[in-house]
Amino acid sequence: MYLNSRRFVLLFFTLIFIFSISSVNAQKIDYKTIIKDNSLDELYHSNYTDNVERLVKNKSNNKSSNIELHPNYTQDNDDKWDKNRPIYFAMDHANENDKKIRDNIVKRLKDEGFNVIQANIGPNEMHSTLLYLYENNVENAVIFHLLNGVDPSNIRELARNGDDNRGRIVRSRGNDVVLAWFYDSADPVNENGSCYDYVRGSETGSSLKEPKKYMDENDIVAICTSSDMGKHKETADYDGTKTVDEFIKLFKNESKNTNKSY
Repeated sequence: MYLNSRRFVLLFFTLIFIFSISSVNAQKIDYKTIIKDNSLDELYHSNYTDNVERLVKNKSNNKSSNIELHPNYTQDNDDKWDKNRPIYFAMDHANENDKKIRDNIVKRLKDEGFNVIQANIGPNEMHSTLLYLYENNVENAVIFHLLNGVDPSNIRELARNGDDNRGRIVRSRGNDVVLAWFYDSADPVNENGSCYDYVRGSETGSSLKEPKKYMDENDIVAICTSSDMGKHKETADYDGTKTVDEFIKLFKNESKNTNKSY
């Protein structure tokens, strides 16, 4: 009788063990089935640029995706940014008309319904704006910087995967970046630009190869309306008008006019 009881107990636990293994295997099979689902395919593509190019080509099949397409890669108004997002604007010194240039840009933005929070001028204002967003935990804003010279450090500082840890944290909070070059700056944006292939290093950082490619990979919108150091002065922007026109194209047409002051 005792032996039969032991056999029964042993048989009982054996059956439980077999059932557990079957359940685990069943769970594994279900998991493999789930990850093959097209709706979850985005989770397995870490490169944002590759995602964008793939989604644009197959956009009709990815309507349920929650990945926001970068404005550089689409003309669909629904995928552009909202004008009501806070705008933090900073610009380099250009000449004695600095304030006039800044005011021209800010007035145009406000007239178009943009929510301009700050608009500052100075050689360190880009860095100061980054620190402000970092220290105040600002989220879902657009950082708009107008530059009169190409410095690799400026580009890396605001890259999603750049060298500056604070910059990476600011970008991780949903803040987007637009870097624009005007006046007599070199051109790192257009294919025939004088520093499209290579930007020399500065006191604050090493050189940078293919800056436009680097910006695309790090989700930085790049605009250049400069004379490219005098190569085509007739097309250059010396008062900010052309630059702000290009900036506005990144946003949806409709917006509430908040008229906030800076």
